[in-house]
This record gives sequence, C-alpha cells and structure tokens, in this order.
Amino acid sequence: MSEQAAVDRVGEATEPIDVRAVVKRFGALARPALDGATFVVRSGRRACLLGPNGAGKTTLIRILTGALAPTSGEARVFGATPGSAAWNVSRRRVGVVPQLPGMYRDLTAREYLELVRGVYERGDVDEAAKKLGLTRKHLRRSMAELSGGWQRRLTLAAALLCEPDLVVLDEPTVGLDPVAAREVIAMLREATAGRTALLCTHNLAEAEALCDDVVVLRDGKVVLDDSIDELRRRAPAHVAIGVREGAALAASALSELGLDAKPDGDRAVFLASDPEARLPPIVKALVERGLSVFECIATPPTLEELFLQAVQRDQDRAPKASVAEGEGQPS
Repeated sequence: MSEQAAVDRVGEATEPIDVRAVVKRFGALARPALDGATFVVRSGRRACLLGPNGAGKTTLIRILTGALAPTSGEARVFGATPGSAAWNVSRRRVGVVPQLPGMYRDLTAREYLELVRGVYERGDVDEAAKKLGLTRKHLRRSMAELSGGWQRRLTLAAALLCEPDLVVLDEPTVGLDPVAAREVIAMLREATAGRTALLCTHNLAEAEALCDDVVVLRDGKVVLDDSIDELRRRAPAHVAIGVREGAALAASALSELGLDAKPDGDRAVFLASDPEARLPPIVKALVERGLSVFECIATPPTLEELFLQAVQRDQDRAPKASVAEGEGQPS
C-alpha cells in the first residue's frame, strides 16, 4: 500500500482505539495475559484502564504502542494495526508518556526533545518546553540530573511535541511525591483537554480527576466498559440526613420507610438509587412524622467504589481457579 493510500485509510477511521477480541499468551500452555479483551475509546474521550495487578493492563498498553503483537484478535489505533502499511501514519498521531522516563539518561533534555521531534518530523521544541515550564536551565541538563517530577514534565513535553490526537499515559505519576504528583495531574488535565487519552494507572483518584470513561480488566478480560457519569447514575448514592431530634430517631423513622439506615455521628446514613427522585418524598415523610430535617446530602459513589464493585461482581461470577494457575504471568 502506498503512503498516500495509508494516509487515506487512517483518515477513514472514526475511533482512535478499537480493541477487538485480543488474546495474548506468553507460552502455549500459559493462562493468557489478555483473554478476548474488547473495548473502544471514542474520539475526544479520556478513558482510564484499571485492574488489579496481573490483569493485563501493561500487556495491552504494549500492544497498542506496537511493542508486542497479540496472539489473536486486533488492536487498532486510528484504524491501523502494528506492522500494517498504515501503522507508521497512525502512530505519528499518538503521544506516549511512559512509566519510566529515563531511557536516554546521558542526553540533555533538549537533545531528547530534538530526538523526539526527528521521529515525528514535526513540532516546536521550545514551545513544548515552555508549556511544561522547562527553562533553558532544565534543557541544558542531562535527563539523569533532573528530578523525578522534572523528568515527568520532560516526557509529557515530548508526548505533546507533535500535537497528538491521542495521548497514551502509562502510570504517569508513579514514584512521584504528593506535591509533584499533584502538579503532574494538573498539567495532564490541561494537556488532555479536547484530546483522546488512555490512562493506565493504579491511582483511582488520579483516574477520577482526569477521565470520562473507565475500562476495567480482570484476568485479561474486560469486566466493565462505561462512562463514569453513567456508572454513577446507576449506582446508589450515599445519603446523610440530619434531624434536630437526633440520628437514632432519624434512622428509626427511615427504617420504617423501608430503608436500611444507620446512625453515623449526628446523621442517619443509607444508600439510595436515583436520589433526585427518591429523596424529596423521603424528607416529606420525615417531616410528616414530626422530625425537623435540617440537612439532606447525597454523595455519588467514588470511582474506587465503582471499581471495587465491578471487580467483586466479576469475582463472584468466576469459577474457582487453582492457587498456582497463572503465577508469574506478565501483566
């Protein structure tokens, strides 16, 4: 296929990431690291890839970036698969923030950015450095001399140098202190606005701050693929109601209404689906019982709670496996 034909084919693709029934085995008899993984990341959406250790997250990221080939199935990036004629075109639309930034420790920061610019054949080194706060002083230093936080800024500048349509982030704040991690998250939030992004992380607070959608892997399978807003809409919210007569009386009255309410400090707490519709009649019923309601707060579940629920549901459905099965598999 000619380069122009490859460009035309990539341009026809509507989804930046399209993973179709991907299986990856490391050895013919080994449990697969990926077992039919299927999901799509749509244009302009920021998705987080979550899962327990050994779920297959790193393996999937390596397949999407062309470092590994799937045993079967397809992982398309802008319509192209690694090794195809269109791959060299599609991968120039992707910026990657690796987990470990120090691949060329003897290069100066400027030399590293110039190397990346040569690979992508476009980009303004000084402009990319400026956006990430990298001064001339930082650019003159070798990568080995930069702190972990500044190394991460450098790799983010390199990933954004070519103005990519898709950004792949592999544990971008791992190993950083809380202050540096917070700074990097703020930069990522700004850098990924309006772009498609796939974030692989163990940090659920980070994922919640940066992402619109969630894909959960367990044992190489996709057990959840949905928007965070939709998951929250379907999941029960945490409700806290305060009445002047005390939490015990409030919990008792709520129990009479068929709710599993318990006193918690000076509030009665319970779970309720669709709180906007359900809470007004509940509050009205409490008032009709002579209670003075002074507070009613519904808090949606956190991404951590949604993640743990998804993993637990899948674990409850899964058949019991031997303890030794799959030990030592890459993730």
